[in-house]
Amino acid sequence: MDFSVIIDSIVIFLKNNPFFVVATTFILIILLFRKPKLLFMIVFITLLLGAVFYVISDVSSTGVSQKQKLIYKSTKDLPKE
Repeated sequence: MDFSVIIDSIVIFLKNNPFFVVATTFILIILLFRKPKLLFMIVFITLLLGAVFYVISDVSSTGVSQKQKLIYKSTKDLPKE
């Protein structure tokens, strides 16, 4: 999966849900002033999990495409009836 596709889908989601954006921004601003350590920990964990899921999706999509190639190659070599 291409990284720009992920960014585009996030932007589309945020444009379609302005109430969610305002509420999330409000909560993040409150956390920034009240408990900045907690906010930075949440941001770090979110970024870390996002990176892990991105790597997992990239590796699994490569595996799926290789599996499809092998299946196509093996069915192509079958004797025709």
